[in-house]
Amino acid sequence: MVSFIFAGSLAFICFAIFDLNKIRFISKNMNILVVLGSFILAFSTMAIIISPHSIRISTLWQWLALILAILVLLLMIYTIFGAVSFKKTYLETQKGNTVVTTGMYALCRHPGVLWFFLFYCLSGLAFNNQLLLIAAIIWTLLDIVYVYIQDRWIFPIILEDYHIYQQQVPFIIPNLTSLQHSLASLLGKGD
Repeated sequence: MVSFIFAGSLAFICFAIFDLNKIRFISKNMNILVVLGSFILAFSTMAIIISPHSIRISTLWQWLALILAILVLLLMIYTIFGAVSFKKTYLETQKGNTVVTTGMYALCRHPGVLWFFLFYCLSGLAFNNQLLLIAAIIWTLLDIVYVYIQDRWIFPIILEDYHIYQQQVPFIIPNLTSLQHSLASLLGKGD
């Protein structure tokens, strides 16, 4: 089962090569790496969850954790694939995209990391699965390294005015100001 944690870790290599492609190779064929990385991560997650001892949910707390995990998963999917232009982010290879500074991306520069960590922790609790909790820690650490690389070397090149965004919005951990701006833009109240 530990091999599934290793396999899931390979997803971050796919994601990093996908991003590197946007500044180095610029080949549309490499866009498939997002799909491949997502599939590897989803497959590894399911393999850990359906291990013989962990599929049973028997307490109210486990059901609550499962419901919250599903809600957080939907937030993560929305943040990564819906809150940004899917076409510009995942299908096109040219530089010069604009930064999204509203909604989830007013909360912090990499809100997907928050939802990712919460999803795996809540899933680990829901299924009473220690291996999934270990995966949550390892994969989140890899995710943090990955978004640090994006934040430091990739996004400043491919996103216009990213340096201004870096000065205005926290990296991963939201603060009170970013929370207020995020809620205001999500509720349509602007700044």
